[in-house]
Amino acid sequence: MCAPGRYREATVASLRKIADLRKRREAGQGAVVLQVWDGRRERSERVVVAERGLRLQGLDFRFVAETVESPTDWCFQEPHHVFVVHRRGHLTSMEIEFDGGPSGDCLPRVGDVWVIPAGQRYAALAQGDTVGFCEIVVPVIAFGERELAPRVGYPDTLLHRLVERLAGQAHRDGAAATLFRQSLAQTMQLHISDHYSAKSSSGRTGSAARYMDRRAQQIVVDYLHSELDSRIDLDELAALVDMTTATFLPAFSTAFGTTPHQYLIEQRIERAKALLWGSQTSITDISASVGFSNPSHFATTFKNRVGVSPTVYRRSTSRAGRRPH
Repeated sequence: MCAPGRYREATVASLRKIADLRKRREAGQGAVVLQVWDGRRERSERVVVAERGLRLQGLDFRFVAETVESPTDWCFQEPHHVFVVHRRGHLTSMEIEFDGGPSGDCLPRVGDVWVIPAGQRYAALAQGDTVGFCEIVVPVIAFGERELAPRVGYPDTLLHRLVERLAGQAHRDGAAATLFRQSLAQTMQLHISDHYSAKSSSGRTGSAARYMDRRAQQIVVDYLHSELDSRIDLDELAALVDMTTATFLPAFSTAFGTTPHQYLIEQRIERAKALLWGSQTSITDISASVGFSNPSHFATTFKNRVGVSPTVYRRSTSRAGRRPH
């Protein structure tokens, strides 16, 4: 049996850190050009204001409240499976890099679930207000030989409700409360195993081709350029060239020297630069035309990649009379 975890309330240092971040933002300072963490810079310092943990039925639950008023790195590459349930709060931007799954711009809604299979690298750069989420650690053995597919922004009402019920019971004492928590955890365990597992990969050929010829490369490039204003699905990209997602990702990286997500972002920014230089289209309309979820996210990503805001870029190109490289 496991006693309920307790909140670890924010320390005075954490509160001072939050106040400092707000002062810097209000003063127009602290604007840092960042990209999704790839190991080539230090990770941003996280500001966790409350946290509690529970271990039930072989699952580890971590309930977290975190301030992300400045760009914040969230990174996973664990020996176990991780499920993240978004419980509350609002993000203004979030760019993700998922080596084995969907990548791109994705703003979570309450009840959305992220699934990060064991061994796969996931990194996100997020910004917004104070958010709350629950991390569920699931041992690999729970799925046996069955595969676990990566997911982002996946709505799961049942899992969300079970997590909320568990959060509400975490502080209660007594045998009945303990039994109820165990029952909730067991229900989640069964739901996760049944709902998220795929068929066993045994019998499949593990040595599928990891090479993308020029024709396949052109098909992918043409598709990406024609769909810059849309959300690109990794499975659809792989299917265009008759590959699985698992074989497509390394083949793409070998052919283009980058991930599909990074390639897509670069093309979106290049098109946006051309529109800012060669048209009078509003920045809001340009943002939508190159596939960003909102102008704020577009401006943040543009500045991270180019070094200046879209407004400053347009002004500088207008004065120069030509588009800079």
